Amino acid sequence: MSIRNGMNKRKLMVDNIIAVILIVILILLTLTFSLFLLMSLMVYPMASLILYGISGTYRGFFNKKMNNIKRVFYIILGIMYILFAIYILTLLFAPTRTPLNYVIYFLSLPIFLIGIGGILKGLIVNVYSPLLRVLNVLIGAITVLFTVIALSFAETGHIFHLFTLLITLTLNGILRAMLYLSEYGLSLNSFKNLKLVWFLMDNVQQHLPQQEENQINP
Repeated sequence: MSIRNGMNKRKLMVDNIIAVILIVILILLTLTFSLFLLMSLMVYPMASLILYGISGTYRGFFNKKMNNIKRVFYIILGIMYILFAIYILTLLFAPTRTPLNYVIYFLSLPIFLIGIGGILKGLIVNVYSPLLRVLNVLIGAITVLFTVIALSFAETGHIFHLFTLLITLTLNGILRAMLYLSEYGLSLNSFKNLKLVWFLMDNVQQHLPQQEENQINP
């Protein structure tokens, strides 16, 4: 129990550090880049709505504890959230309305925080696989570097910045999934284990299907 509590405190510490960094960034944006901040009030909530819609759709398809009516409801509602958010984002980022460098700005901020998160989790949370901790620190540092480059030269090289940001985001996603699975001695070698990542990230092990609980705790 003490090991689990220590682990949770370290994870909470990482989350708190990232939250403070985010608050500082938002304050700086408020002081120096008000238009970007105003657009953020629409862009980031819509991006979060897409993720929420994906999560709801996922639960509708794979949560066997729900009855069929509730599963269909989650799927339909999730798809509606996704389509609505994509529609709003399309309006905001129409070429005639939003310069391409704004797209770089909006992508860079969350990806920068993801990179910082990878560095902190690798350095602070010691329950993960040592090799994956090192890889997360390395990829996290590379991610921070490329986001800083993208922000510094957002006016030019849009395709290059989009490519590097999306590649680093993908690498962070894969490594973060492997990191969480390594805590339970699992690897990212099957779709079944990939599904577990959704539960492990939020430490809601009590919601795991019994078969998956047995796999984690043999």
